[in-house]
Amino acid sequence: MGTRKDSKTLILLILLLVIVGMAVGYAALSQAIQINGTANITAQWKITFTNIEEGKMVGAETNVEPSYTATTATFDVDLLYPGASAQYLLTVENQGSIDAKLINVDGIDEANAETPTDVKYSIDARSDDSLPSGSKKDYIVTVTWDADATEIPETKTKTATITLNYEQAE
Repeated sequence: MGTRKDSKTLILLILLLVIVGMAVGYAALSQAIQINGTANITAQWKITFTNIEEGKMVGAETNVEPSYTATTATFDVDLLYPGASAQYLLTVENQGSIDAKLINVDGIDEANAETPTDVKYSIDARSDDSLPSGSKKDYIVTVTWDADATEIPETKTKTATITLNYEQAE
C-alpha cells in the first residue's frame, strides 16, 4: 500500500509540474503590442466677401462708397424717382479647404415686406449654388423703386440685411 500512495503522490507531483510548466510556457509565449496614433484636422472653413462694386445705376446715386469685411457687405444708395434702380456686384470666395454650397438666402422677403413696399431688394443667388474650395462666385444685389409708384412714401429709407447661408457640400 505504501508504494501505491507514493505512486499517486508522484503522479500528482508530475501533473502539477506539467501544469506549472504549461503556465510558464504560455507566459513566455504571450506578448502585448501597442498601437499609437495621432490624427490632425487640417481642414479650414472660410467663406468670405472679397469685393463689392457699384454696378448698373439707373436714377440712383451712391451716398457712400460700398464697403465690405469678411462677413458683411454694405452699400447706401439714393433712388431718385420711381423706376430707379441700383445694382451692386458682390464677390464671395471660398478660401477654405472644404467645398461649400449655398443652402438659402435669408432677409429678402422680410425686407421687401417692410415700408416702403414700393422699394424691393433682390439677389441673383440660388439655393444649391456650389462654391468649391478656392473658387469665387459673383452675385448681383439689386434695389429698385417700383416704376408704377404714384406717390412719394412717408417712410423714405429701407434697410435690408441679406444673409447667404453656406454649408459643406456633399
